[in-house]
Amino acid sequence: MSVTWIVLLIGVGVVLVGGFVAGLVLAILFLVKQLGGTKGGWGALADAYGTLGPLTGQIAERQTIQIGAVTYKRCVTLGAANEGLYVAIWRKMALIPWTEFKGLGQATLYWQKVPLLTVGDPPVATVTIPAAMFQVMWGRLPAALRQ
Repeated sequence: MSVTWIVLLIGVGVVLVGGFVAGLVLAILFLVKQLGGTKGGWGALADAYGTLGPLTGQIAERQTIQIGAVTYKRCVTLGAANEGLYVAIWRKMALIPWTEFKGLGQATLYWQKVPLLTVGDPPVATVTIPAAMFQVMWGRLPAALRQ
């Protein structure tokens, strides 16, 4: 086999591997966009209920919650205040008024049963809440959900 053929085969191999890697990166970006970048999760909550005010109420830091299909692990600060539930993730904060909680169900998060709340009508997002914070929220939720 001549040197020309070896160089050609190596070149074809490099192009194939490069194409595979590029395709894999695009597939991962697509999945991230579908799971976290849509307006059915945190982005929708932040758009609909965004606030700049200070986080008040009974505050719980480093919480794990799920908004839509995305789990935010130990990076969420929650505050149960008279005006609603504050949710702060990274540098954005939302204040969800208690009247905006429209549905109550149950989900499993890390092998534990947790409350699943539907926010908005029509629904903006679903949010799982840690059991300890849900106990703090319970008396403030709309009466229709507490039955």
